Amino acid sequence: MKLPLTILLATAGAVALSAAVPREQAPVNANAETYIQVAQDAAALRSEGQPLYAKECGGCHGANGQGGDGPKLAGNDFVKAAGAVISQILVGMTEHGMPPFADVLNDRQIAAITTYVTATWGQVTAATTPDMVRTMRGGAAGGM
Repeated sequence: MKLPLTILLATAGAVALSAAVPREQAPVNANAETYIQVAQDAAALRSEGQPLYAKECGGCHGANGQGGDGPKLAGNDFVKAAGAVISQILVGMTEHGMPPFADVLNDRQIAAITTYVTATWGQVTAATTPDMVRTMRGGAAGGM
């Protein structure tokens, strides 16, 4: 099949022109950078959470989440819900011997403990952020 000469020349010209005109460099994928930052933050929070858990929680819940004076965390579906864990840390459960930590720990510390607990025993990969804790505190004055 023969193409008319004008179509052939127009196509060839378009190809040549597209090769000659510099293309704009694609912007760095901001989403990839965001995902990397989120992963780094999650790793940092989990690392910070382990010693905080050992100090503030391990005495009752066990060093390995096996329980003791407090309920076990290992194998407990409760620790799959970060919001529930944050709430429990903030307000405690005094009728069962768990004190509230809202006035003891700041938002980042609670986020770190929650990230450690949910990642270690709840297989949750997302980090709990200090902003999440701050929101659950209800924006209380001096919201640590």
